[in-house]
Amino acid sequence: MSTAETRQPAHRGLFISLVADASLFPPARLPMDESLRAHAAHRSAEYADVIGPFLVGVPAVEDLTTALAGGAPVPPAIGLVARPGTAVRDIDAALATLRTLETPRLVSLDTAWSPDWRNLDLGDLVVNLEVGREGRAEALDDIASASDFVDVRAKFRTGATPAWAWPTATELADVVVGAGARFLPLTLTGGLHHVVRGEYTVDGSPEEQHGLLNVLVAVHASAGGSDEGTVRELLDIRDAEALADIVAGWSSPDVAAVRAALTGYGCCDVTDPIGELEGLGLLASGRE
Repeated sequence: MSTAETRQPAHRGLFISLVADASLFPPARLPMDESLRAHAAHRSAEYADVIGPFLVGVPAVEDLTTALAGGAPVPPAIGLVARPGTAVRDIDAALATLRTLETPRLVSLDTAWSPDWRNLDLGDLVVNLEVGREGRAEALDDIASASDFVDVRAKFRTGATPAWAWPTATELADVVVGAGARFLPLTLTGGLHHVVRGEYTVDGSPEEQHGLLNVLVAVHASAGGSDEGTVRELLDIRDAEALADIVAGWSSPDVAAVRAALTGYGCCDVTDPIGELEGLGLLASGRE
């Protein structure tokens, strides 16, 4: 088994725009000005190419426009996030406001799947539709049926909220395989602060969390035709070094397959996974 000192970095393409900046959202909940300044710092760091869009919730759009008008740093790309239950009229109003801005560029909309999601004013946006626990197969079928006409992906929550318990490895495996079987790209949100599955202390309490490397390896296996049981076992691995060895050995076609299946994920502190990837030797400290 390799170590961080001897392991070759993984193919850089595996990490390009992998981690969207969700610092406005729990548990970070940074104020708008602070979040924009932090995003600008990330964009000038050596790992800038790992950072995806700056994510803004529908209720925070007015704060964003006010901050930008006041001279706050302008992110190059914005993703609008509408939490489940947000009214269509409120989403369309937020989209209209963001489209009036010359910069930054609005690139995506994240919202909950519902049978009437096509009523939204989507334009040419990337659309990430969050699927829940009930009716997931129906939702995935519906999303896949639109993929020839809209740049649409399935989205699944890998972390916990007051209304959403941590998904098990079995549940996440079902989503990974279900999306793959429909040739449907997947994006994730929440909880992927660490590279390997394990128990981590959050606000003084232990939590069982999924790992980023577990997800990458599981997605690779699913793309290669592995069954749900195999994918579930990979999501349960707790040996970061073993997972790192697998990822470090991937070829360009391996990386292309993984990133076609997994477009990225949102994280409220993007330095969490980036620092651990660097610590394992998978992510070189500078651009290559």
